[in-house]
Amino acid sequence: MRIAVLPFCTAEGVSPAIGRQLAAYWSDTLRGTTGAEISSLNLTAPLQDQPGRTALVNLGDALMETEQMAPIFEQVHVDLIMDGLLKRDGEQHHLTVRFTIRDPAAEQRKEELTFDNTTLFESLFKVLEMLTEEGGLQLPEGMNVANAFGTAIPEGFLSFLEGHDALYYVRLTNGQVAQEFDPAPALGLMLKAVELDPDFENAFVSVMELSRMCAQFRIGKFVNLEDALKKLTALAPDDYRPWYMLADIHMTIGESAEASIYYERAIEVEPNEPAIYTRLGISQLNQGMPANAERNFRKALEKEGEEKPSLDMLASVLAQTGRMHEIPALWKERIDAVPLEPTFHAKYGFALMQSGREAEGEKAFDHALEVLEDSTAVKRYYAPILVQKGEYDRAMDFYEDCLDVMPTDVPLMMEYARTLDKAGRDFEVPPVLRNVLSTNPEPNVRAEVLGWLIELEQPKRAEAVQAASDKAQNGDFEGALRELKPLKNWLGEYWKMWAVLAQCYNQLGDYAEAEDAAGRLVNLMPGYEPAYGELMHALSGQGEHEKAYNAMKWAAMNMPQSLPIHLNFGLAAKHAGHDDEARTLAKQIREALGATNEQVEPVLAEMEA
Repeated sequence: MRIAVLPFCTAEGVSPAIGRQLAAYWSDTLRGTTGAEISSLNLTAPLQDQPGRTALVNLGDALMETEQMAPIFEQVHVDLIMDGLLKRDGEQHHLTVRFTIRDPAAEQRKEELTFDNTTLFESLFKVLEMLTEEGGLQLPEGMNVANAFGTAIPEGFLSFLEGHDALYYVRLTNGQVAQEFDPAPALGLMLKAVELDPDFENAFVSVMELSRMCAQFRIGKFVNLEDALKKLTALAPDDYRPWYMLADIHMTIGESAEASIYYERAIEVEPNEPAIYTRLGISQLNQGMPANAERNFRKALEKEGEEKPSLDMLASVLAQTGRMHEIPALWKERIDAVPLEPTFHAKYGFALMQSGREAEGEKAFDHALEVLEDSTAVKRYYAPILVQKGEYDRAMDFYEDCLDVMPTDVPLMMEYARTLDKAGRDFEVPPVLRNVLSTNPEPNVRAEVLGWLIELEQPKRAEAVQAASDKAQNGDFEGALRELKPLKNWLGEYWKMWAVLAQCYNQLGDYAEAEDAAGRLVNLMPGYEPAYGELMHALSGQGEHEKAYNAMKWAAMNMPQSLPIHLNFGLAAKHAGHDDEARTLAKQIREALGATNEQVEPVLAEMEA
């Protein structure tokens, strides 16, 4: 039986957040413990005045009529829906729980429960039992009121539910929350739950996760996220995780020096966790401290199991410091310890090749192909090297063997397609590219593949776009537009055309058309950095500074290492009146650059003005 739980309606002093999260609690608990097909429905609506952003929808303060459930059944294709209403009168909670079946929609069961905080958990568990019964399910043996909620403090559980709704919202919208959304109250509610019960793990983890996601998506004031995590360290002085998360959120915004301080605090609390040493090493590498990074990667390796995930980072440091010759021995040591691990053989052969010991590298690869029962990883590493040597036939054989094992591996298919092209077998490329498209790849790969297909199958039109691009590079923007306008209906998914159009329209002052072209370009290929500069130019040209700021904020969130993106983000923040944020960004960029950069300095000065 397929089951859906609607967000519970709330009235008379009950936050809608609690209605949503109770529904999520019941559905998540039952799905996690029984494996049932059950879900809580996500009810959202786009914000008309904030394009691309979404708001949560409340069902209201009364149960909908049973007949109104019919369209929901049709939309979500379930057999049973649970919904309800929660009200509060002083210390008393009044909960109505209803079960509705389909074909036709009819009420099957309705229960009324009244309780105060002393019997909160018993009542909520009773609802879980009702849902189990109506769904024809069975709770696991041993699951009871005492262990079903993660805490024995009713006030803490309700605070957690209300605060957790913010995390639910950020996850659901992938960070595209309403501009006015502030995570600070939610963090406070969940911290209250931890204060009431320091062992309430769900609340503890949710404070960290909401802080992490808000830092990633640049939601709210960073200082509030930092303060929440610092309070968590005080509440749990023997737990390294809040210190680790403090470091991680500083890494997210490019503050590696501050991150190092917090990673070191985490190590003081838990000196045996290898991941902390690895992250500390990465933060030191970002600061130009390779010797420190190497030392911490080696410490991580001492504490890791057989897989040694930090060995790749150590190899990277050695390569960056001109010690490539030391890397093969590291992988050989791992082969000696775990002789039949294919990845170690593959990386050993690759390291030998990279260090100039090509004959030994080929011998290592060939030996691995002979001794390993599963040599897929070896072939995966060996094939690109064979392509570089011009041994296309053998490389293609290896790629085809790998594709037999990993038929939906997009990078593998793309490498295979490029090898076919280099081997002069371009007529075999389109079927491979269509296989890539069939996997629903991420947008940048999709745009690259569609562009390549156009160039293979519509060469004349692709050549016309290149001719227009050449004209634009020479300053003939009107001539470029004349070339491109007839192609717009034919090449709607060719990102290169929209790139030239956005540039030309901006240069000619037609900012509305430039916005449309740049917007299409961003949607097609969100990883193409110049697209955001064109979009910002177009929006600013129309006086849409807040929209330009939001566009650049999204770009900075998705390309955290891009200097041009962050410079444009800072300028957009300044032009939109977000002066404090612009100054903070300028400070972060200066710290990341280290030495003064004469080309960047005028932009930073404008951000700080």
